[in-house]
Amino acid sequence: MDLFREESIHKVDSGLNTFVFVIANIGMVLFGFIGLNMLMSILNGRINTVNIVGFVIFGGLAFGLFILRNNQKIEYDYTFTNGTLDIAKVINNTKRKKLLSTNIKDFEAIASTKDEGFTRMMQHPGIKKFNYFLNKGGGLYYGVFNHGGAKSILIFEPSEEMVKLFKTVNPRNVKTLSNS
Repeated sequence: MDLFREESIHKVDSGLNTFVFVIANIGMVLFGFIGLNMLMSILNGRINTVNIVGFVIFGGLAFGLFILRNNQKIEYDYTFTNGTLDIAKVINNTKRKKLLSTNIKDFEAIASTKDEGFTRMMQHPGIKKFNYFLNKGGGLYYGVFNHGGAKSILIFEPSEEMVKLFKTVNPRNVKTLSNS
């Protein structure tokens, strides 16, 4: 029997993100238009300090707002397939970046961040942290594993159903909320 589950994590309260997304879009178009006009002036032979500096400033602002806009629409995709957990970051529903691929059998512990071991592990000297969650509060889990030879901690927000699948693969080291 194949074990498979895929989940997308979205920001729950995205009102501020939507507002910033819209304002960044407007500013990006406005500053891009001004920067493009300054570039056209330069290309038409009016090469002066005002046009060059203006092009660099307004072009930079437009690019910065482009980056800001894209970072308002972020999701994490968790894919669990027969013991392997893959995590990817999706930016603005267009760009997908693979972040982590690991085997659940390699985890020393997976439990809710409400577990007493979480605070102890976060204070562990030299631990590498992977924060792949969007919503603070309830529903966060942590997992302790070795990644690239270093003790690491993954903080993420899988569903209870996904955690139960983890438990079928690594029953000794996975704590579900029902057996915490």
